[in-house]
Amino acid sequence: MVTVGAIVQARLGSERLPKKALLPLPFSGGPTLLQHVVTRAKAAQCITTVAVATTKRPADDAIHTFCQDKQIDFFRGSEDDVLERFYTSAQKYELDVVVRLTGDNPFITPATIDEAVTQHVAAGADYTITEGLPLGTNIEVVSFSALERAANEATEAADREHVTPYIRREQGFERQTITCISALSSLRLTVDYPSDYALANLLYAKLYHQDKLFSFADIEKLLQEHGWLANVNTQNQQRQAFASEADEFESAAKALKEGGYTRVLQKLEGVRR
Repeated sequence: MVTVGAIVQARLGSERLPKKALLPLPFSGGPTLLQHVVTRAKAAQCITTVAVATTKRPADDAIHTFCQDKQIDFFRGSEDDVLERFYTSAQKYELDVVVRLTGDNPFITPATIDEAVTQHVAAGADYTITEGLPLGTNIEVVSFSALERAANEATEAADREHVTPYIRREQGFERQTITCISALSSLRLTVDYPSDYALANLLYAKLYHQDKLFSFADIEKLLQEHGWLANVNTQNQQRQAFASEADEFESAAKALKEGGYTRVLQKLEGVRR
């Protein structure tokens, strides 16, 4: 039998929104962001274990204490080598398949996790990712064998810091993408900035008391009634971990082209050559 678990990366060192993982949601006394992520992951039928992977930094002692108080499994490891921390967590809990989550994405859905894991196992994949869902709600699934290989082979700092770029880039890994259709695909449902937190509070304040595991359909209905909510955090930019330099260049080139900066793009292409 395949053992499937979710590992939630969490730390308190965010510069843009300090200690965000332990902020209440909604602000008027709800559970923390991290608690919501854990609760939603545990609600997925395929998940047998949910563990929080944090760092050994004294600043993250509060996450350690939180997990102990809430009886949540946890592991403490390197701050910078997140790949090693993630791999060692999976090893500790003897997982065959790992769902990678982060403590600042409190809108993930159990249904998405179950679908991604089901297709991952059926395909015998090393790496599976969903696309097309709101930012902060797509799911990565990694087989332990692929994670172990990455942990043993990856040497670049970016590969160690972001966990999956090596698996997404190198030859020999079986990868698949699950394309999802969502009317909310342009919505930011991650919490990186104060305005992201503001939107999360507004959505949770309206929906959480009705259904603690409210769905995308519930959010969509609310936005149809209050369209202005979708504009609360549109100014925020998401930092991205690219699998390769080529992917990063293509993303930058696309943004320059869409913005009409053709001369800058030509110079960038010239430098690249």
